[in-house]
Amino acid sequence: MVVIHCAYTEPINPSGSSPVLSRDQIWRGLQRKIRKAQDFVPVIEATDVLEEKENEVTRVAHFKAMNGHEAHAEKEVCKSYYPTKVDFWQPNGALITNTISDGPGLTENDYNMTYTFEWRYPDVKEGSEEHEKLMKQSVEGAKMAVHKSIDALRKMGAAGELD
Repeated sequence: MVVIHCAYTEPINPSGSSPVLSRDQIWRGLQRKIRKAQDFVPVIEATDVLEEKENEVTRVAHFKAMNGHEAHAEKEVCKSYYPTKVDFWQPNGALITNTISDGPGLTENDYNMTYTFEWRYPDVKEGSEEHEKLMKQSVEGAKMAVHKSIDALRKMGAAGELD
C-alpha cells in the first residue's frame, strides 16, 4: 500500500483582494463546503448530507470522472474544529484537512488556507511509475482545490452569502 501525503497553502486575502474575508466568513464558507462541496471543488458534482450532529456531518460526495479515475461517490465524515479546521475522513482511512491559519501579521489580511491530503492506494507499489504519477496528480489537485475554494469564498463573500 502507498500512502501519499501532500499539502498546499495559499493566502485567503492577498494584497488588493476584495472583499477581505473575516475568519467567521471563512468558517461559514467551510461549513457550506461540507454540505455543498460542488460549490467549491470542481471535481465534485453533488453532495448528499446523510446525518448531522454537533461538529460532525456524514455526507456522500459524488466525484466526476477525472485524470483516469472513474466517477464515484465517497462517504465522508466531516469533523469541524472551530475556528481552525475541518477534517474529511473517508472509509479507507484517507484524510483531507482544510485549515485556516494565521500569517505573521496576525490580521485578517494574513489568513491562509491549507489543504492537507493523506491518500491511500492499496494496489499501488511504492516507487512505481503509478506512485510517481499519483504524487504529481495529488499536488496539482491540492493546488486546484485550494485555489478554487478561495475563489468560491470570495464570490460568496462579495454576494453577501457568508454574512
